[in-house]
Amino acid sequence: GRVDLGPSRVVVWSMVLGLHAPQVLTADIGRFADVLVVTTERSMASAAARSAEVVRVVPGIADMNRLADWRPLPHDGVHVGYLGVVSPSKMHPHFAEICALVRDRSVRFVVVGSGGGEERLQRRAAELGFADRLRCTGYTDDIADALGTFDVFGYPLCADTYATSEKALQEAMWVGIPPVVFPHGGLIDLVIDGETGLVVTTEDAYAEAIDRLAGDDAVRRRLGAEARRVARLRFDPHRLAAAWADALEAALSRPRRERAALHGGSTGAALFLDALGEEAGPFATTASEWAGDAAITAAEDAIARSSPVLVGADGGLIHYRNTWPQDRLLNRWVRLVRP
Repeated sequence: GRVDLGPSRVVVWSMVLGLHAPQVLTADIGRFADVLVVTTERSMASAAARSAEVVRVVPGIADMNRLADWRPLPHDGVHVGYLGVVSPSKMHPHFAEICALVRDRSVRFVVVGSGGGEERLQRRAAELGFADRLRCTGYTDDIADALGTFDVFGYPLCADTYATSEKALQEAMWVGIPPVVFPHGGLIDLVIDGETGLVVTTEDAYAEAIDRLAGDDAVRRRLGAEARRVARLRFDPHRLAAAWADALEAALSRPRRERAALHGGSTGAALFLDALGEEAGPFATTASEWAGDAAITAAEDAIARSSPVLVGADGGLIHYRNTWPQDRLLNRWVRLVRP
């Protein structure tokens, strides 16, 4: 977006929700694109989707060939599995606590993935008295084997997740594992409550949903079967490839045009502010030469309370500071969130 492309046609493919910091689909992005492709219906509320002339919704395409040899694997108890990044920038902030609320002692929690939060998660499980029922197995490329031990897909993500058409969730549904999710990010567009899984809004409700599925094989089978049926309609790679062909055809039907650079900032901090768009808020205030002391103090307090997603996720504050380690403003903001 910072390179002169000359007369061209541009398709912008968004893999993030784009509704809140740090991954914001700004109006400039929408105007830059000839066709904007988003991966969840919820992204249609973004500034980019509102400003783009042509928008298509196409879920991310998972390689379902990896599941060709999937089969249930024998195990004791009921396994509630999580597959994905193990980090506060992805997971529900009280992941261990809501697992501890589950009453059925036959339930085991299997966390597959990496991200730096494994040790903290296991330590917290020990503090809550269920370390023997939570296991972090680390990263794997063998998705079929990992999903083979899951009876329920427990996928509670943080409220400001940038998740859209989560491939891990698609894969679990593809093989008939019923999910339990919060209506965060694009997950609300993937799971139909009571039909293809359970959607909950509170921590207690999450634990109750796990207990319900652990204790009722018939409900698990019914939800799993419908999840499998719907997934093989919605997430079939051939169907999604056809949707992409339509998006590319729409782009090719438009005239080539010149366009201004997407981001004009000359420093890391300026680029960070550009990327945040309307969400720049307190960061923009502290960067302003005109803000008063009271406004700056309030802005710094707000920055200090930034969520783990804003601080540590891809495209977040730490990401920018690590790319521009000498940037004065970026370092000032990092000191506020990590004093």
